[in-house]
Amino acid sequence: MLLIVFKKKFIIFIYFSIILIFSFQFSNSLATENKIKVFYSGFSLSNTYESNESYAKFTVDLIQEINPETGIDIISSKLLSTIKNAKFENIDIDINNLLDFSKYPDEAIVMSLALQHEEFTEEFNFATKKYSGFYDAYFQILFYDFSDKSLIASIPFDFEIQMLSNNSFNKKKILSRIKEFYLSDSLFADLDTIVNEFNIKRKYKTRIGVTKVEILEKAFEEMPPDAEKYLSSYKNLIAQTFSKRLSKHHNVAIVPYMEGQATGKTMKLRFVQTDKVYSINLPNPDFHINITLRGFKRVLAKTSAVEDLYYYGSFLDFKILQPDLNKIYFNESLRGVTQIKIPKDQSDINDWRKYYYNMEILFDNFSKNINKSNKKWLKNVTKKKISKDLKNLKKVLEKVK
Repeated sequence: MLLIVFKKKFIIFIYFSIILIFSFQFSNSLATENKIKVFYSGFSLSNTYESNESYAKFTVDLIQEINPETGIDIISSKLLSTIKNAKFENIDIDINNLLDFSKYPDEAIVMSLALQHEEFTEEFNFATKKYSGFYDAYFQILFYDFSDKSLIASIPFDFEIQMLSNNSFNKKKILSRIKEFYLSDSLFADLDTIVNEFNIKRKYKTRIGVTKVEILEKAFEEMPPDAEKYLSSYKNLIAQTFSKRLSKHHNVAIVPYMEGQATGKTMKLRFVQTDKVYSINLPNPDFHINITLRGFKRVLAKTSAVEDLYYYGSFLDFKILQPDLNKIYFNESLRGVTQIKIPKDQSDINDWRKYYYNMEILFDNFSKNINKSNKKWLKNVTKKKISKDLKNLKKVLEKVK
């Protein structure tokens, strides 16, 4: 009798185990089917500017070094390894046909990580008697339709490497630090997390992007000496910095800014494993963001025997509109102020670095306050009442998700 009962329980256990296994396999299969198929095409340089040798001069040198195990450059190799181990929730990524475009099916969705811009600045600190170095790199995670080379979505992100040295940084030392960071496990570790925050779709009903950046003459007085010569670079830097913050806080894809952007604009991509350049057609955003940099100001607020306290201020105009409907959602002048302490008698002060840092904070807080207004912040950035306008912007950003 006991044997019969045991056999019945065992048969029931086996039965439900089989059901669970098949249910798990079915759910996994269903989840994979719901994911969008994406082909990874590799690491690329966005040939937006006059020369990659000027605007990606460190990375251009690093990609000359080949990883003997993979046969591709060390940055592409590290990125490929990261993507292999990534846990993408919304896309089913194919890494088996890297740069073999002949194997991509019609209307394939292709993903590439593109470097748009990089720069290095340094400053000598009289208090520590050391040089502080700052390397900043700006990227776009691009998704595009391979059949007509049209952009589907773009997710901006950036990172900064801070360095210390007893002596001024030469190119060899800078390259060494950047290479070390590129090959670490931290650089691209959050790539899947960034992509998972977005709803990647083949088509979007409406789009948003920075379409105009203007820098007034007064602002150039506090910018690097080459700012007017490389005007397009600095305009793209401002647009990218703002786009990244807006994208981060609202999980929206942003149409990349191109100087003088209008219908028919393209972004040029040069994949690092080939000399071929692809032109990606950019859609004209439905919602336009116009940014005007009016100027900067530095004011000595407090002084002591060992240090000075300065207020660094940035002054910008923001206009967000929908041209097709002739509708303006936001049109205001904002100011950002940051307190920065500087050691007494320090003569080698990199003011541009501090003004740029101040702009980053203003862009970040502006994007945050679209979600939830902070009365103290609103009072500091403008004398006008803009809470209602910020709520309107939140509705706009919901439309472009």
